[in-house]
Amino acid sequence: MAKAVYCDKCYREVEVRGDLVTTTMFLEVVPYHEECYAKDLKGVKTFLVSNQPLNGFSGNFTAIVALLFMLGMLVFAEESLKWMSFLAIIPIIYRLYSYIVYERHLDK
Repeated sequence: MAKAVYCDKCYREVEVRGDLVTTTMFLEVVPYHEECYAKDLKGVKTFLVSNQPLNGFSGNFTAIVALLFMLGMLVFAEESLKWMSFLAIIPIIYRLYSYIVYERHLDK
C-alpha cells in the first residue's frame, strides 16, 4: 500500500503526511512539499489554479461546510433550487480524492 508521492515542483519524494500539501491545478489534484507550496505557489490564484490546500485544517473545514450546505439546501430549499445543492459536492470529492490518492500512502 506504500506508494511514493512526489512533489510536482521539485520532484523529490514527500515522505511525511505533515509535509504534504495538495492543491488543484487545471482541475487536477497535485502534491507539493509544504516548502515548495509556500515559496512558489501560494500567491497564484486563477479560476483553474485555486491554490487552496485540499488537505489540512482548511481543506477539512471547506469539505465540512460544503457538506452542511448541501444537506441544508436539500432540506430547506424550494423544490426548484434543490439541484443546486449538488454543486457543493465538488469540494467534497476533491478532498476525498486527495486523501485516497496521496495522503493515505504516507506516514503520519
